[in-house]
Amino acid sequence: MKYKTIFVDAATVKNKSAWGISLEETNGDQLARDIQATVLENDLAGFELMQSMPVTSSKTISGAYAYTLTTGVILIFKQKNP
Repeated sequence: MKYKTIFVDAATVKNKSAWGISLEETNGDQLARDIQATVLENDLAGFELMQSMPVTSSKTISGAYAYTLTTGVILIFKQKNP
């Protein structure tokens, strides 16, 4: 049985916060399209999606403000039976 693991990188955009600090935000629409394209591509190659896991990171701004950001998604595929 063959398995394949793929990391789909999440595109980010910069937004202004209430304090004038630029924060990164995950572009959810683009991430959804990238995941859909990856799943379809692997389905056509004979793999089915078994599991998905978000990958997050934490950032701190000016040593005081912390936030968490989704940086991508890990997709695990299993080869379909012939």
